[in-house]
Amino acid sequence: MDFDERELKAFLAVAECGSLGRASRQANLTQPALSRLVQRMEERLQQPLFDRTTRGMVLTDPGALLLRHARHLLAEMDTLRDELAAYRGLRRGVVRVGAAAAVMRTLVATHVGRMLANNPDLTFEAMEDVDSGLVRSLEQRLIDLAITSGRVEDDAEDVLCLGQCDHTDLFAVFCAADHPIADSPDLASVFAQGWVMPDAGMTPRTRFDALARQLGHQARVVARTSSVETMIAIAGASRLLCWLPVPLLAPYVAGGQLRRLDVPALETQRQFWVYRRRAGLLPDAARFFLRYMPVLPPG
Repeated sequence: MDFDERELKAFLAVAECGSLGRASRQANLTQPALSRLVQRMEERLQQPLFDRTTRGMVLTDPGALLLRHARHLLAEMDTLRDELAAYRGLRRGVVRVGAAAAVMRTLVATHVGRMLANNPDLTFEAMEDVDSGLVRSLEQRLIDLAITSGRVEDDAEDVLCLGQCDHTDLFAVFCAADHPIADSPDLASVFAQGWVMPDAGMTPRTRFDALARQLGHQARVVARTSSVETMIAIAGASRLLCWLPVPLLAPYVAGGQLRRLDVPALETQRQFWVYRRRAGLLPDAARFFLRYMPVLPPG
């Protein structure tokens, strides 16, 4: 049975959006063109893929079956394209890495700097995100390597762990330099303060909340943001505390904007793992980057 890539993408857009109108914008096609592609698939497969209703397009049982395989078929097409391109050298010069902000701006930046200094023909593309976003970007082929702060293979079948980074960082409590709180406060004083924190569900927030529960406390989160820069700016301009990696905030402490509090119970080390897509070849540029960033074999 033949599957046309353009038709599969059209089918996937309609299945995900539930209507031709929204799907046409996603697929960058006119509604008549999108409708013709879907009808062509249905005629060739001799199966109705959607029920047309007044509320939109609803998958039939054959359509639901195709949906389960469509993403894999498109991924295999992309894999083949990548592998053929690798033979021609088209992707060997771009290193595409995703990581959390703290590790991107410390560990990755250090190794990328050395790599680019020694290899001026290479280029580098960086993506900062939380672990779940990095895994999605890896699966969607937006990056070739993902450096996560937690093991993720239980949640993602399509990624492969290459090993653990020979690197850790330390989370600690910070406040504005002129905050009236003592340098070594007790836990009651710390948790009496307001906090600026990542959004609920983000890996650092989840870890902090779990640690606080173990200590019998709960943070009073006054401000929430997914931006590390915004967290730092708010903490430096307010009486809110923040919980962030020590290496990332070292310049702000040295510059006099922030102060690190001595709260050993709220200090914890973080480890990092490197992942690639399970299917297909790892581009040569990504392999080359790994020579500069040692990775311990997965345990």
